[in-house]
Amino acid sequence: MTWIIWRQQRPALISLAVALLAGVAAILLLRAGMSADIAAKGLGACVADGLTPGTACGGTAVGEFRDIWFDRLKIAQILVLALPALIGVFIGAPLFAREFEQGTHVLAFTQSVSRARWMASKVLVTAVPALFVLIVLQVLVGGWLDAAGGLGPLTSGPFAYNNFGSSGIAPFTYTVFAYTLGMFIGALSRRTLMAMTLSLGAFVVLRFVLSGLQPLLLTPDRLVAADPTQTAVPAKSGALVVDSGHLDAAGNVVPNSFSRITGCGARGDEVAPTDLATCYRERGLAKAYADVIPADAAGSLHLLEGSIFLGLAVLFVLGAVWAVRRQV
Repeated sequence: MTWIIWRQQRPALISLAVALLAGVAAILLLRAGMSADIAAKGLGACVADGLTPGTACGGTAVGEFRDIWFDRLKIAQILVLALPALIGVFIGAPLFAREFEQGTHVLAFTQSVSRARWMASKVLVTAVPALFVLIVLQVLVGGWLDAAGGLGPLTSGPFAYNNFGSSGIAPFTYTVFAYTLGMFIGALSRRTLMAMTLSLGAFVVLRFVLSGLQPLLLTPDRLVAADPTQTAVPAKSGALVVDSGHLDAAGNVVPNSFSRITGCGARGDEVAPTDLATCYRERGLAKAYADVIPADAAGSLHLLEGSIFLGLAVLFVLGAVWAVRRQV
């Protein structure tokens, strides 16, 4: 049975192997080229320090480096982000849909192997290689990003969309989610093209909706700045800002506070107030605040979000089992 399944999935497995070899070779070559560029431009210290205006880490050499490498690093992140969807569409969705569409499932159902074992064998043969390819490429891209340090996309903080989705357990959970979603839709629809199309659409929508829940999964910390004209979030903190605004003298949140500060700017030929803080306080805005999730909580957020995706994956597996069992 395993041999037959391997033969059926051979095109997908060969595609994964080619993608793995091409990806590994490209990433290693690009990383070597970038490291040589960092050494040639003397930017080694900037990798740790990041961009610092007014110093050597904010000069022309840094700008030239980022012009060459920043977009390439972002593309590598996007590829890691896209892999779960590709695996779900091209491996998960056709897994059972093609069998039912072509009628080849009849051969399996008339053998002594149970349907549960048949399903488990197909999942094992396809999901394990797909996850292996994903993890290898994620590790290599992560190492490349670390080599760029503060000169690359990581300077945007761990909660930036690309950084969060391509690091930690996120790619793994997204892939399991996409694969099982495609598998469920394929078993239910029994049409390959329909399953692939619906899987892609459902994955994009659910991924977008669930990503919007991230700020709700952890209790944010409130940061307060005594100067109402300043932001309460320290520079380069990498924190995820959930909410921000101003407090009154009693410490209460002022609704729509930003509408009150329009009078503190210059209008027409008027001269702008020189003491903005006093202007703010005269309008009842005593302090600035920001509710944030600290950068060091990114790992906890990964675990919480991942548990949601894996929980949904379990439901999709149960749904696929139900759909296969009812198939004649």
